[in-house]
Amino acid sequence: MNTSARSLVAALSTAALLALAACSGGGVDNVESFEKKVSWGECKGKDAPGDPYECATVSVPLDYRDADGDTITIALVRVPAADGKATGIVLTNPGGPGGSGFDFIADNGTDLAAGLGLEKFDIIGFDPRGVDRSGAVRCMTDKELDQYLYLDTTPDTPEEKKLDDESDRFDTACTDKHGDSLRHYSTEYAARDMDIIRASLGFEKIHYLGVSYGTYLGGVYATLFPDRVAAMVLDGAFDPAGDTLEQRYSTQAKGFDDAFSNWVEWCEENESKCAFHSDDVRADWLALYDDLDKESLTVDKRDVNHEMMDTATKSALYAEAAWSYLGQALASAKEGDGKGLTMLADSYNERNEDGTYASQNDSFYVIQCASGMDREMPDDPEAFVKKLKSVAPWYYRNLEASDFDEPSCEEGFGEPGIIEIDYRGDAPVVVIGGKNDPATPFRWSEEMTANMGDNARLVEFSGEGHGQVLVASCVDKIAGALLTKGTLPKKGTVCDPDKPMAQPAWWKSTVQVPGIELDKDTFDSFYGLEPVKAYAQYFAYPGTPAAAFSAYSKILRSKGLQYSEGEETDPTKAGQWFYDGVDTDRFVGLYMAGTDELEKYDMVKPAGTVPKGHIVVAVYYYP
Repeated sequence: MNTSARSLVAALSTAALLALAACSGGGVDNVESFEKKVSWGECKGKDAPGDPYECATVSVPLDYRDADGDTITIALVRVPAADGKATGIVLTNPGGPGGSGFDFIADNGTDLAAGLGLEKFDIIGFDPRGVDRSGAVRCMTDKELDQYLYLDTTPDTPEEKKLDDESDRFDTACTDKHGDSLRHYSTEYAARDMDIIRASLGFEKIHYLGVSYGTYLGGVYATLFPDRVAAMVLDGAFDPAGDTLEQRYSTQAKGFDDAFSNWVEWCEENESKCAFHSDDVRADWLALYDDLDKESLTVDKRDVNHEMMDTATKSALYAEAAWSYLGQALASAKEGDGKGLTMLADSYNERNEDGTYASQNDSFYVIQCASGMDREMPDDPEAFVKKLKSVAPWYYRNLEASDFDEPSCEEGFGEPGIIEIDYRGDAPVVVIGGKNDPATPFRWSEEMTANMGDNARLVEFSGEGHGQVLVASCVDKIAGALLTKGTLPKKGTVCDPDKPMAQPAWWKSTVQVPGIELDKDTFDSFYGLEPVKAYAQYFAYPGTPAAAFSAYSKILRSKGLQYSEGEETDPTKAGQWFYDGVDTDRFVGLYMAGTDELEKYDMVKPAGTVPKGHIVVAVYYYP
């Protein structure tokens, strides 16, 4: 989420979609009546996950100081234990605030079960209060979000000036629509909802996996309910309560600034992998940013301006695997094609192809304000701006003293205080901290480890990116051991990034196929292939997918491999397999990308690397 119309305080946090979460305050009424047995059933509705997933709901009070008042229905999804008899539950939250925990498990639940060895647990995802299926809080329409998220505050045209002049109406959109009820969407109340979920599922304690802001939610739960924690894995920790004013503004900003510098260096050193390569990538980025400020590109009647470019860039800095795609998107924009930037920015802001948005753009703001985001303004804005620019010059390149004229949170949120994490229980806790994490820099992981008690261990991840569960096998091994056995790693444990899979010994003698070989990193990212789990090469082939499949199939059969069709016979829709009936380790997959798909994702020259009239063939080995 990227906010220009609201004041700076909100905008500073939105780059990582997390916030300064906090407490709603007040007493808590009797809620035992809400602890009712959950009834699991088939998931229904748009994009509902199929077997083995099951869905359910629980009811929770809107205001825990008035349990007899209005309620919210919380949507749950689970991967049930393999034998149907769960030894425990693993509650999860992917971050945000405002991220859909339902979608997180619907997309990753079976991978978590297999990757972390959680087959004996029910793995639970839920949309927190105010998010998507759990009473989504929406303040603006989809059309307004299109206007608001990439608002040009330095208008150059009458249309841009008109939107900028009208932007003040967005400043009170949430309280105008929802009033004082917004103060009930706090991190504290979400943690209390988690305890009703726990009780309704019939378990005395929870195992928990939280990512990004989800680590803070987990820490708040542990602070409120220390005797109800069995084990916790907190990945990419966010612990803001003890931050000074300068740290609140600089910690995440410096993380993104450093990540941008790392990407620039990588792009300058890797001409074959970075389409935006030059001797001075930073200067070229800034020049393109200025060009898009002066004159936007157009994609599907939408302006692709400098604000969208900024959002797209920050989106790609979350994972090193996306760096090559960022280079491709910027190179395309330089040639007048903004589709790549649009896709990166839309993914970041959860905009669907039909133009609708998930609720996170609104729920993010609501949850952070209800949770006690610090409203303090600097005493000397000009000096403060100078300091911030010295710490994060790229991130704060456009910062001005006038950006501190007013706080971002509307008066309707009251004055909540932030909850300080102070876990006094004895459950084992692992905190994963990335040394090069742009969104939640390492300092927060160090602080959270200290605040989670004597049985908390900090694991350092030495690579790039934000959140390492299901990314780094070392992290998965530690997380699995902690959640399933309560085993803590040794103090000082460091996890390095996984090494890409080596080319199989038989590969060169078997895969002797025609075509122009393409950059592996770029097309690993394009196909979503994880290079640590599979080995692949990519070739541009002139003609149709059917012609390419016929040619490649003939060659692989000549090498003694037999054909076994995929789930669909169309090689652009499903992988096609060739295997050795004798050497069970020797098998090859083919997967095609046709010209329409390549053009859609801006992969064709001159913006991309694929010659016109060619399709792409992925030839891969997946053990």
